[in-house]
Amino acid sequence: MSGGHNHCEIQIEDLRIPHANLLGGQGQGHLLGQYRLGPARLAHCMRWIGQAETALDMMVARSLDRYSHGSILAEKQGIQWLIADSAVELYQCKLMVLHAAYKVEHGEDFVAEVSMAKHFVATACGGSSTGPSRCTARSGTRPTRARPHAHAGPLGRFADGADEIHQMRIAQRTIAAFKDHGTTAKATGDLPL
Repeated sequence: MSGGHNHCEIQIEDLRIPHANLLGGQGQGHLLGQYRLGPARLAHCMRWIGQAETALDMMVARSLDRYSHGSILAEKQGIQWLIADSAVELYQCKLMVLHAAYKVEHGEDFVAEVSMAKHFVATACGGSSTGPSRCTARSGTRPTRARPHAHAGPLGRFADGADEIHQMRIAQRTIAAFKDHGTTAKATGDLPL
């Protein structure tokens, strides 16, 4: 399910590290890993967006080439709805990733935005039957460039934190923002709208 990459499991037994060689404080390894995961999660999101955009291109090309029941597929309302919904969700994905990346780049607290982007993009681009991922599923039944995307897509719902963990943390941050500020604005991007 995880596709072709170099991730593996490592088991270390009886390892002793001199205190002078510790990175960060003792027991702080998880925090260091979490800090690294923020930008890494955005890198996954960017890859998924690229895959979804390729799938959408393939879907539109197929809809312009395929003639069925008196017209090309691109002229059929149901197909137009699939294309429109995919385009809108792809736009949402891009904006979320751009905003989170802006916060990372400018040294702002980015944890909430990265978590929301990872959850939304993984769901929209690879882990559900709606959104741009529908392009992969509907780009044709014959072997195409879309097949690897369909295989790797669901992994995004688990990689770098399962959806349910991100949902829990997003909810906790939203509740905390309301308790602290009387509004959820801080937990939803804190944008000047």
